[in-house]
Amino acid sequence: MKQLYTFKVWLFMAFIMMVVAKAHAYTDDELGFSIDIDESYQLSRQYDVARFKSAAGDNVVMIKNWPGLTQETARDYLLSGYQNDVLAVVATGDVNKQQVENGTGLVVDVMGIFQRKLMKGLAAAFIGDDGQGIVLLAVAAESEWDQFKSEANQIASSVVFKQPSAGPGARDWYYMLAGKSLSFRGESSDTRRKEVLHLCRDSGFTHRLATSSMEDSGTGSAFGFSTKAKSGYWEVVDVDGDSRLALHYGDGSEESAVIEDRDGRFYLGGRRYIIERAQHCR
Repeated sequence: MKQLYTFKVWLFMAFIMMVVAKAHAYTDDELGFSIDIDESYQLSRQYDVARFKSAAGDNVVMIKNWPGLTQETARDYLLSGYQNDVLAVVATGDVNKQQVENGTGLVVDVMGIFQRKLMKGLAAAFIGDDGQGIVLLAVAAESEWDQFKSEANQIASSVVFKQPSAGPGARDWYYMLAGKSLSFRGESSDTRRKEVLHLCRDSGFTHRLATSSMEDSGTGSAFGFSTKAKSGYWEVVDVDGDSRLALHYGDGSEESAVIEDRDGRFYLGGRRYIIERAQHCR
């Protein structure tokens, strides 16, 4: 009898070890959080979103960084749903509170369409005690949700916030610039330039640049005008003691510039920009 009891204890412990071994912590040191995801899930990134997909089945977990997220914004975001080219999600229940280590969270049941498949799942928003923020979506095919639901809840409850590695200067600038538009107007003898950066609170941005020029062709004057817009995600980082605005474009290119406050005036890369409330953000 004692041997049977010992065997059962050993079997139980072995099972627990196997479950623990399957999970690993996805960590963002810069923004200060970690979350446990099954190690068999395949990770891909697009802009500021980390996407995990199960090796077998259609289970998907998406994590979006949102520093400075507030309870009010989080609740509105979860209830209003979300839609892009491949994903549409709507809330199907009430928003409930969920405690996590060193922070608080909100969670709601959702239904959606992902890559033309009907999905069920949960959406959650978490806010850290040091200003961190993330939005999480865990979904599965409608027929597989009952099997995935327990795991999805465990993933959501595993969020742990810690001290961000980004310095206080970078965080202060981020909170100040989130939801703002930065505009620059330049003019030379023959060229006019208008540049606008819309920095949204969800870390997305749109960069619009318009130029016009006048050229003398010898037989008359020619006028030219061009405009272009690019988008991606943005962040503020500390580099060698300077805070820099970093832009990560959707085409894979990146650029950054030093942020300065000169007697109450905002400078980016040595040029003065006017800060206004963004009108092109959700």
